[in-house]
Amino acid sequence: MFRDARSLLDDRKTIFKEREVHVVSFRWSEFKPILKAYEDGDIIELDLGYIDFNVGQEKTCVGSFDGGYTPCPESRRVSRFLQCQICVPPDIPRLKCIFDPGDCEGCEGGFCSEEHVVYLAFHGIHSKIGMTMRERLKTRLIEQGADAYAILATVGDRIDARRSEKSLSEELNIPQRVGAKNRLKYMARKLDRDIIERKYRSVRNRVPVGKLNYLRDHPIPRPLRAEPTLRATAGIHRGKQVGLKGPFLIYENAGLQALDLTDLQGRKMRISESYYRSD
Repeated sequence: MFRDARSLLDDRKTIFKEREVHVVSFRWSEFKPILKAYEDGDIIELDLGYIDFNVGQEKTCVGSFDGGYTPCPESRRVSRFLQCQICVPPDIPRLKCIFDPGDCEGCEGGFCSEEHVVYLAFHGIHSKIGMTMRERLKTRLIEQGADAYAILATVGDRIDARRSEKSLSEELNIPQRVGAKNRLKYMARKLDRDIIERKYRSVRNRVPVGKLNYLRDHPIPRPLRAEPTLRATAGIHRGKQVGLKGPFLIYENAGLQALDLTDLQGRKMRISESYYRSD
């Protein structure tokens, strides 16, 4: 049963009290962020306009979303991955292939055999090389909060994409990630397209690369008035939302604070009354 938490506030029969929920997903639908949690048989979508979260330290499997939502039957603790091997989708037979595919001999997972792209992305003026399934390219770039991108290569499967990603990263001397510190720093600066386009041309002079595209619709004012401070996920987060970009929710509380919403997944947290569903 899926219900929007805001619609539940209109139910005048609802009795509100502090509750604990299990965060099971954070995703983007185009440029709309969606954070969902599970509690007592219901999935609710949390309103991110004003947050009041008390987040726990431990992570447990977020469950299965195959054919509807099912909580993890064993509530297994997780760390690197969001799901345990029991709950992972059937087209991902090996969890390690999500981040670093290896020998795919005998692997029957459709996930790894899909067409992939290797891309050049810009976060502010910082560039990175990445790879993803072709059909998820725009979604992946929005998830990361990229400002611009271009396709470097299209390949037949995930393992070839990973090899190309590593090879191009070494050849072009461009890293495969941009750290949180640099991503947050450039939220407080005007996007410098001259530098981005100069770096893009430098890549184009060395290897084939597709058209440079900009992602302009992130729901955040640019530039921010100051660089946000990244807060530890576990603990209390309370304040009015300023904007969202990639994994980060920026909120106001004695200055600009940043919360990595992707790191909420798998954690339990206590939420304020404005988020509750009716019994």
